[in-house]
Amino acid sequence: MNKIFGILLFLFSFSVQAQDVNWVTFEELPKLTYKEAKPILIFIHTDWCKFCLMQEENTFSDSVVVKELNEHYYCIKLDAESDKTISFLNREYSKTGNSHTLSWVLGAQNNELSYPTTVTLSPQFQITNRWVGYLSKEDIYRMN
Repeated sequence: MNKIFGILLFLFSFSVQAQDVNWVTFEELPKLTYKEAKPILIFIHTDWCKFCLMQEENTFSDSVVVKELNEHYYCIKLDAESDKTISFLNREYSKTGNSHTLSWVLGAQNNELSYPTTVTLSPQFQITNRWVGYLSKEDIYRMN
């Protein structure tokens, strides 16, 4: 009896696992947008930002948010303190000082960059919106 219960519990745990946002990279973006044009959502964050972590854990784990984002957007995480060089729109971006230059290009408002910042781009890579600060799942629902 315990074996059957254990097997059922194991199978049930797979069926209720949360689906994740399909995060892609800047390098994958040209190929993806060529196949299917969609807007792009870029989540600019840092490892130490508590509101960034809250947005990842609360907002980006909500099943409705995940479904909507995966269906309607290409989603990218951009670590604003990454050492990685990123090629985007025929330009190379890298870390200068404490932050990545691409995070400044996409996320800065009034010469300030705050975390988290969420940016949407059109399928033609034009900035369509920028939200500074924590976005709740309700905020994401209103985006669509």
